[in-house]
Amino acid sequence: MKNQYSGKTALITGASSGIGASFAKLLARSGANLILVARREERLQSLAKDLKAEFGIQTTIIGIDLGTAQAAHQLYEQTQALGLTIDILINNAGMGTHGDFLATEHAQHHQMINLNIIALSDLTYLYARDMAKQGSGQILLVASIAGFLPVPRFATYAATKAYVLTLGESLAKELKGQGITVTTLCPGGTLTEFMDVSGQKIDGIRNLAMMSSDSVAKSGLNALSRRQQVIIPGWLYKIGIFSLRLLPRPIQGIFGQMATD
Repeated sequence: MKNQYSGKTALITGASSGIGASFAKLLARSGANLILVARREERLQSLAKDLKAEFGIQTTIIGIDLGTAQAAHQLYEQTQALGLTIDILINNAGMGTHGDFLATEHAQHHQMINLNIIALSDLTYLYARDMAKQGSGQILLVASIAGFLPVPRFATYAATKAYVLTLGESLAKELKGQGITVTTLCPGGTLTEFMDVSGQKIDGIRNLAMMSSDSVAKSGLNALSRRQQVIIPGWLYKIGIFSLRLLPRPIQGIFGQMATD
């Protein structure tokens, strides 16, 4: 991966922490210039300062909440106004709420759908359109292993990630002829703030399966460079998902709930 991205410009959403920040560090190390996008602008400023000092790259930060209406279009317009050409789009921003469907506020379901589906789709469309005109580009969509199976008490999140997975697999074939690579990253348990925010409990044997954000991001970028359509980081998760997909859907749902409760 080293030098493959040198001089290219990568836009990373959800870049202020977790997997997004890991993507930023890995791409900066390989010489890519970065557009860092997230709600928490102060964190972006700190990250951009560190990466610029260590790797000598160009950084642009854009503080925006992609879960709000028209935010993706506003982000696109800002990059256009700055004259930035996006070579690599990493659609990483996302959110999840763990709990009973009816016990979760209606607004939270909408926020998940707005961020995980609508903003991701809008950004993919807008930047893929430009990449098609350029004749080249790379897009990494961050889904989840939850997108492969029913997950009671994580229903809306799992449904949004199933959408991302299907979109990514479809576009990988559709856009290939226009010089655009689309890879969908499907992580399992990852040690990030997401676990605390979503309300999941991580204890016992689950701790053994947890992966670092750096290892997940590295798997995603390696798969993107190989033009791999879908990547599940970690052999434990690969084997688990392959095995579960052989079972009837109702049984998959039982395992899905066991994995998150």
